[in-house]
Amino acid sequence: MTDEYHTFDRQTDRQTDRQTDRQTDRIFNVDLNRVGWIDVAKGIAIVLVIIGHTVQFGGGTRNFIFSFHMPLFFLLSGFTYKVAQDWKTFKNHLKKGVRHLIIPCIIVSCIGIIVQWGMGHNYSGQALWIIVKQMGNALWWASGVGVNSHPAAGAIWFLFSLFWAKTIIDGISLLFPDKNKEYIYMFIGLLGLALGIKHKWLPQNLDVTFVTVLFIYLGMLWKRYIAAIQEHENILFLCAVAFWLCCLNFDVYIEMAGRSYPYLAISIIEAVAGSFAVCCFCKALMANVKLSLPIQFIGMHTLLIFLIHHMDWTVHALWQTNTMWKTCTLRIVIVFLVSFVIYIVNRKGEIYRNRRMKVERK
Repeated sequence: MTDEYHTFDRQTDRQTDRQTDRQTDRIFNVDLNRVGWIDVAKGIAIVLVIIGHTVQFGGGTRNFIFSFHMPLFFLLSGFTYKVAQDWKTFKNHLKKGVRHLIIPCIIVSCIGIIVQWGMGHNYSGQALWIIVKQMGNALWWASGVGVNSHPAAGAIWFLFSLFWAKTIIDGISLLFPDKNKEYIYMFIGLLGLALGIKHKWLPQNLDVTFVTVLFIYLGMLWKRYIAAIQEHENILFLCAVAFWLCCLNFDVYIEMAGRSYPYLAISIIEAVAGSFAVCCFCKALMANVKLSLPIQFIGMHTLLIFLIHHMDWTVHALWQTNTMWKTCTLRIVIVFLVSFVIYIVNRKGEIYRNRRMKVERK
């Protein structure tokens, strides 16, 4: 009897291994263990990021997008974030953040230096050094807009702020384990708002990072009270949409990169309301598998898409057209196509390495 069970277990293990192998060997693999609506929300948001950086400044479409798209990413980061409980975990989070956020920023910036120098008309070492110094200043300030005559770092301000905000939250959690950390997070957020409106901008985008801390903390609260929120989700959705649209009607919306926080708390609540409404829509969208799965797949790879989008300004002549929506479409297609090629190459490399490891184990 025992042998029969062992035989059955071995057969089951082999079947499970084969299923795992098939999943591992798929080029397009959607991790079903992830929270689907979060990836759908991120997938929609990354498309809107590209559109928002393309459409006319001050237009209704841009205002709508900027009213929630960056806060949405920060809120979802807080929703999924596990705060460090000890200094060893803090160190691991720090290493992971540097590897996944800071180093990619430096890499794309170095590529940007080479492209700028190559596309210029002066190929001297002095011209290269000028570009390197400008990029160095941009990375030091890490701002989405120019600061005190220093050039903007561009879209990667988001990654710097995300890295430092998570580091600050981890540090506060460990330094004040028995304190009411909620008040500390709120104070830091208010400090960031004050610095922004007073134009006291800090290196490494730290003034915006302080506001980011507040959004990540609100995302953590969302996760903590998820059961109560889901119980009243329909009425909360209607209230959020009403407040969000009301704010947009009066041109009250947040723009974190530019340090625009109209009416302070109102703009924060507006960003949370818009993000919550979009996430509720994404939950409903999950019922349509054919539509949601491709968007979910995109949402799983937003970092890659974001970095490629950051670099596309160096070749803006490729996607500039005579109409705004043609330009948006072409820009999205180019960014997604390049991201897709990089993903395929990387994915095939993973599959090859996995197969090689299995052969070596046998």
